[in-house]
Amino acid sequence: MKLYNSMSGNTKRVRIFISEKDISIPRVELELGSGTRTPEYRKINSLGEVPALELDDGRVITESRAICRFLDIKFPKIPLMGVSAFDQGNIAMWSERIHSHIFMAYGLMVRHAMALFAEVVDQVPEFAETQRQSIPAKWIWLNDEMSDRRPFIAGDTFSFADVEGMTALMLADAFNIPIPGDCSHVLRWADTMRNRPSWEA
Repeated sequence: MKLYNSMSGNTKRVRIFISEKDISIPRVELELGSGTRTPEYRKINSLGEVPALELDDGRVITESRAICRFLDIKFPKIPLMGVSAFDQGNIAMWSERIHSHIFMAYGLMVRHAMALFAEVVDQVPEFAETQRQSIPAKWIWLNDEMSDRRPFIAGDTFSFADVEGMTALMLADAFNIPIPGDCSHVLRWADTMRNRPSWEA
């Protein structure tokens, strides 16, 4: 296998996941934009997006969450998406909540504000600003949810929901839109995540 990688939130999600699974997958490094939209790479992913996982037989899986799902099944030793029916459902629920409610606020802001994505979407700067302004309230929501002092987003053990959270946290740092200072429960969680070896993935 090989992972087509670049510097983006979606590839960060897969790199964290691979690190937490304690597996090794060779990477093909691409420049985001100029390297991912070439005719050669579009033969691998017609959308010109990363990441993409090319299997040994030449088949390709794209979309970061699909890649993580594949890897969790193929390498079951350290399950990050749950084993029991409840755990799988609960982790999927929290993963979706973090992705759609927090990560995508950053993601949509970036897509509608950065010149890099001008060819990808019809940018609306006013929409980017509404997303930026919405972010603090989203972290406050998560802080209220974690007021039971559970150590991880989906419960007592690290899971894919935390991988999603770490990806959002990376964007928070990169674009200097941090977790509000009074979100003590989320800040405690964030400190724990930044100290995990996978943070440097």
